[in-house]
Amino acid sequence: MGCAVEAECSPAVEGKVTSASTRNRSYEEASADLRDLAELDISAKRCARITQRIGRERLHDRQTRCVEFQRRPLPDQKRGVPADAPANGWEGRVAAVIVDGGRMQMRDQRWGTPKEPGERRNWWREPKIGCVTTFQSRESAEDPLPEIPVCLLDPLFVIPRVLEMKRTRAGTGRDEDKSPVPSDAMASAVPPSKPKRWSPPRLVQSVVGTLESYEELGHLVEVEAWHRGFAAAPRKVFLGDGLPANWCMHRERFSHYVPVVDLMHAIAYVYTAAIESSSDMDDCWQRYCRWISATWRGRVSSILPELESLIARSETPECQATLRDCHRYLSNNGRGCGTTNIVAKACRLLRR
Repeated sequence: MGCAVEAECSPAVEGKVTSASTRNRSYEEASADLRDLAELDISAKRCARITQRIGRERLHDRQTRCVEFQRRPLPDQKRGVPADAPANGWEGRVAAVIVDGGRMQMRDQRWGTPKEPGERRNWWREPKIGCVTTFQSRESAEDPLPEIPVCLLDPLFVIPRVLEMKRTRAGTGRDEDKSPVPSDAMASAVPPSKPKRWSPPRLVQSVVGTLESYEELGHLVEVEAWHRGFAAAPRKVFLGDGLPANWCMHRERFSHYVPVVDLMHAIAYVYTAAIESSSDMDDCWQRYCRWISATWRGRVSSILPELESLIARSETPECQATLRDCHRYLSNNGRGCGTTNIVAKACRLLRR
């Protein structure tokens, strides 16, 4: 049957148990799904035992691959392709490395114990996630999507997402209640029809993650990209938000990849700066639409002078700081816009 000595069931059943356990929030839910959907009577304890054993095996395999990668000469690490890399050609494909951090709660040995006098406890941790992904994408001499998607000009789409990003951003102390309720003038700026799907189709994706440093994440992502044969891809992109650790990773490990800034973070900076720029909310929204459209087209330099003028005329330190943050983000990060939403989805799966 091809079973390991310590295996409790066949490889096919182990695959179902692992899938159910990682997709549910508890082993009890996984056991119930296996019973209802696969007609497998496997207790929650057995689900935990099987899943954790396979997890340890995968971690051991990952560590072995990292050690083997480190033993290779530097030219082979940067430009080589392993013999067991996928045999697909790169015609009509683009290789993408996408990195981001998330938020999740983890218990430790202090959980359930009385607090010591003056002790503060924080269960939040930051998982660092890297997605090594191939997308279907044809090379084009012109911008295949010059017009910004309708949803990014819709206040009912933009405002909730910006507020959610501000709530989850570590260390934010800004007022989150200033964002306006969409007015009739703002709603009238939304184009009447929805565009076709604008994101490229995703083909194959592998995910690595760690609770250690971004340096460790960079090493894991580099090893995974090497085993996927990304060095042979003629078109490669590195996508991240404005975190300095991401661009340090790009410089040190993926400097031959085209840097692309995360679009949703750019939207958050542009939107927040636009809202701070005036007391007239309709005027703010029009400014946001103009700025984000220029950002989408890669014409960031066209809005930087206006930002500098607003910074010089700003009346409060808070407004000036917000405008400066937007100016710094747009002028320092990337050469295009993409989105790290697939990393966010991986983070949501980890939080389960």
